[in-house]
Amino acid sequence: MSEIRALAADDIDEIAELYRFVDNSDWRIPPREVPVWLRRTLFEDPWADPEIPTLVHAEDSGEITAFIASHVRRMRFDDRTIRLAAGGPLIVHPEARNRAVGPRLWRHYLDGPQELTITDGASDEMRQIFELIGGQMLHPSSIAWARVFAPFSFMGARLLHFRPRAKGASARLWARLDRLTAKSIRYFRRPEAVAATSTEPLTPSLMLEHLPTVTRSLRLFPDYDEAYLDWLFTELHHNRTWGTPVQRLVLDRTGRVLGWYMYFLLPGEGCQVVHVAAAGRHTGDVLDSLFADAVARGGAGLQGRVEPALLASLAHRGALFRYSARSLVHSSSPEILAVLTGGQALLTRLEGDWWMAT
Repeated sequence: MSEIRALAADDIDEIAELYRFVDNSDWRIPPREVPVWLRRTLFEDPWADPEIPTLVHAEDSGEITAFIASHVRRMRFDDRTIRLAAGGPLIVHPEARNRAVGPRLWRHYLDGPQELTITDGASDEMRQIFELIGGQMLHPSSIAWARVFAPFSFMGARLLHFRPRAKGASARLWARLDRLTAKSIRYFRRPEAVAATSTEPLTPSLMLEHLPTVTRSLRLFPDYDEAYLDWLFTELHHNRTWGTPVQRLVLDRTGRVLGWYMYFLLPGEGCQVVHVAAAGRHTGDVLDSLFADAVARGGAGLQGRVEPALLASLAHRGALFRYSARSLVHSSSPEILAVLTGGQALLTRLEGDWWMAT
């Protein structure tokens, strides 16, 4: 009989081959490096947990026809540490899809000992599976936001994503049109650096030191340690899909920390925001600093996922919103679920698996 079991280190080459076969997206990592990437993210993560492993579906012959990756995070909920399991991607061989292999893997995964399970890059198929077995949409975090500063560059890069030569040839034209647009339409004027704030590089040690500042009024937030953050910051720089990671600590004129932001820079294109944290009423100051930094580095705009604490400040700054239905959550605790939707949690893309795209 077929079985569902934990991924073993010896399975890496086989699941890498399955991943490449099933996923036809725009991979930027050479095929020979896929096993290395999987080994780093599934086994070398300091928080990798043998009790919540990556699961594989093996046929009678031993062939692996599906797997669901597992990324375990430690969260602080009130006065205790809980485990969050970020599940995904779910990869199923086409010949195994008519046997409900995907739902079986998800059901097995949700039966693990974690208090909270999320996935933040769900396809329509995954969403249907997840909801059938007791999961639900995390509606605030299923809203994508964008703030565009160079509309021609922003849209041109999106439309010509799979035509790199045409995208490169058009870049100068888009830039000229964007300059004219910025002069005539106030909305697209370049944001200036905020005089009342300054920034400096955000390091793992600074993030750990100032985490209490931005989580003081929260009930659920990451329970980081130095080993994990060192691994995380290193892994962010391995990403080839989203661009160059930028991590900045935001301070006021007295040197007091207001928060920080992390995003991937793609000059001339929309930049993906992965993490924003702010102390108290300073969300707007941190977002203003983020906008100015991205534009100064050549970004055409910013894109991210709505967190309840960011929504009002983003709306006041002209962000555009679109419902994407991609963030799913499962927990047996109604209290945890209530905190997630009530603005008392710091749960960003950084805690999921989205940023690990190659």
